[in-house]
Amino acid sequence: MHPLKMEEKKQITIHNIKSNQYRQIHSDGASAGITPSGLINISFYSHRNVIPKGTIFELENDGRLGKLVGITDDSKSGIVREYDFGVHMDVNTCKSIRDLMDEKIKEYEKLTK
Repeated sequence: MHPLKMEEKKQITIHNIKSNQYRQIHSDGASAGITPSGLINISFYSHRNVIPKGTIFELENDGRLGKLVGITDDSKSGIVREYDFGVHMDVNTCKSIRDLMDEKIKEYEKLTK
């Protein structure tokens, strides 16, 4: 091989497709832990107000709903932290995602300066 010629690297194309279960969600945060088998688990959640178990309305003479009187006694109060999904991954995948997030944070900070 001629000393000035560079060896060509092999290439491969990765085709990205979305599964039927693919969805995008909003996340207010996440919690994480390590599974007994050594994988890292991260579960994403969103916050929302509670949904009443039941609502009580006045009933008009003609059977239509009138004004809202209140919620049933068995309804909860406060905020719900609803976990939408969790992901198990090995430490190398976790590091890759961390690096990707660091890169996107830097990109965002450049755009918003």
